[in-house]
Amino acid sequence: MKIFRAQVRRVTQLSPTLIRIRLAVDGFTSTGVGDEYVRLFFPHGEDRLDVSLPRVVGDSWETPPGAPEPPMRTYTIRAAGPGWVDVDFVVHDGGVAASWARTASVGDILGLNSPTGLYDPPAGTTHQILLGDLTALPALARLVEQSPEGMVTEAVIEVPDDASRLALPQHPGAKIRWVIGGNWVGPSLLPQALKAALASLPEGAQRPYVWVAGQTPALREVRRHLRRELGWPAQSFKLVGYWIPRAEEWRDRYDALPPETVAELNSIFEAAPESEQELAMIEYEDRLEKLGL
Repeated sequence: MKIFRAQVRRVTQLSPTLIRIRLAVDGFTSTGVGDEYVRLFFPHGEDRLDVSLPRVVGDSWETPPGAPEPPMRTYTIRAAGPGWVDVDFVVHDGGVAASWARTASVGDILGLNSPTGLYDPPAGTTHQILLGDLTALPALARLVEQSPEGMVTEAVIEVPDDASRLALPQHPGAKIRWVIGGNWVGPSLLPQALKAALASLPEGAQRPYVWVAGQTPALREVRRHLRRELGWPAQSFKLVGYWIPRAEEWRDRYDALPPETVAELNSIFEAAPESEQELAMIEYEDRLEKLGL
């Protein structure tokens, strides 16, 4: 684990809802995994050059005594090269990261840590289904670009409106479909899109690798379908919750839960063996829904 100081080199408005910011950063090494993510540390005050970086402690970090704690958010890397990384920010009202990105300019300072990738299809996979909303578009686009030769890719990208579509690089074997919905404008269509894609597979076809990222509540239905209804093993899919509607309100309600309820929720994972963590996640999410979360 390393933590780097990065400086804005370029700001590009990709669409009305997406801003790409190139960061100059020395010593950053990409994992090469298409959905790799980093923690971004933002200025804690009005001075956009003053970022109080935490210090590394093993595989984590801590704020030095007496130092202000910087706001932190998680973002995927759209692209990386020697001395630079590109990060795409979704533009929306409120939020530390979106507010910073809307007014970002060359010279602004951020902190970021070493990247971690999640995409991990089983050896021999020749067919994959990728689904994501606007927040997942940077990672999904990179996964399509980096797909190995011979990989058949079906991708569904959910955006809030037609203006949010981007011209993606062409890749042999990749079929891209855009749908309007989800995000902050309506219910997510990703669960239905995945079920339709799976239902259209020829009988006897090899099981595809499924990667879905976006609004966390929508992924609950996806997880239940893949693991509970279809009985797929955990290594056949990766689900990544990127955001929760009204996240601050959700966090306040979670923090208000009685200690015994939080302990009960945590015990779901502690009691499950490693091979059953996906089933434990379904039980955990079912319990959250009963709690109104």
